[in-house]
Amino acid sequence: MKTNFLRKIIAVALCGFGMWVVAGLWHNLILPSLYKDTHATHDGLGFMLAAYFVLAGFMVYLYPLVFIRNKPIINGMKLGMFVGVLWIFPYTLVMAGAHETSAVYVFKNTLWHIVEQGIGGIIVASILRKGEI
Repeated sequence: MKTNFLRKIIAVALCGFGMWVVAGLWHNLILPSLYKDTHATHDGLGFMLAAYFVLAGFMVYLYPLVFIRNKPIINGMKLGMFVGVLWIFPYTLVMAGAHETSAVYVFKNTLWHIVEQGIGGIIVASILRKGEI
């Protein structure tokens, strides 16, 4: 029991930190080099990290509910991809409407979050797949 709780805490920490790092690399390093109008921002990094820990907590909670013994990594990735869509698509859609942003941006951003949270799901599955959850 204590071991499972510890593994879940480790999964939340590594998943949240991993998604935060991937997001930081994309938004602050890669994206500004691809698009001239995009600038690296470092505002609110601590809040973003906290938000990624909360998101990771939801993913760790949900993983046992969708866990299938065969292909746990694939199932973790699918969970992450699904959470990525649930997390960002409604928000981006509303912000696009409010700020008259392109609908194409909504889908590009959602696609990125499918990748980002998919990686988080793989991290969760890698930690929780062995033994009982």
